[in-house]
Amino acid sequence: MSSGVPAARAGLGNLMPAGVGNEAPAEAGSQARAKPEDGGPRDGAPTSRGRRRVWLWVALLAFSPACVGVATWAALAWNGSYPTVAAPVPHGWQAVPGVYASFSVPKSWSFQQSLSDSQGDVYYSGPGGAAAQSVTEARRPPAPGRTVPAVVANYLGGSYTVTSVAPYRLHNAGRCWEYRFSLPSHEKALGILAWARKTSSEVWLVAMPASPTTERVLSTLTLAA
Repeated sequence: MSSGVPAARAGLGNLMPAGVGNEAPAEAGSQARAKPEDGGPRDGAPTSRGRRRVWLWVALLAFSPACVGVATWAALAWNGSYPTVAAPVPHGWQAVPGVYASFSVPKSWSFQQSLSDSQGDVYYSGPGGAAAQSVTEARRPPAPGRTVPAVVANYLGGSYTVTSVAPYRLHNAGRCWEYRFSLPSHEKALGILAWARKTSSEVWLVAMPASPTTERVLSTLTLAA
């Protein structure tokens, strides 16, 4: 990791419809069941109308939001991946697919496992700088300010000053701002805070130090529709 890139941040962070039970044994002295030739259905046997009703309920449950959600979760678990979105990849760069948001970095940068997790935080660094993304659930848009979430602060090295916040246009973002940071040793860092209504997600992408390369990293940020 090049000089100026923050050290490793510390402390990072089940419907099955009820089945029809077996018939209870007949009580002693009870009358015998009607035989098929008696003309009516056997006691306890479903009628044609009853069978249709059961199948209608099964169909309804199968397409209910809960079942669809379970099926979606299972499909994702079997695939071992999360919903991702493709980001533009400049020549000589590599894609960094993420949960509901993706970006790209130079091929010479490498994934830093100790600074990443399975919850939406990812960190890459290499010659010339570093970039980190954090994705969290947010049903309401965040308010821009002079402080950032703890995970973002850790990515910035723990010590930072927000020098400017300005509106930023980003496709699929309901709200978006561009941040500028001042870091120790007179270094600068860049950041984007975006909120996507459709995915109910808050996305942070920070890059340091400020340079044409890190500016380009921020320009590749792509949100899921």
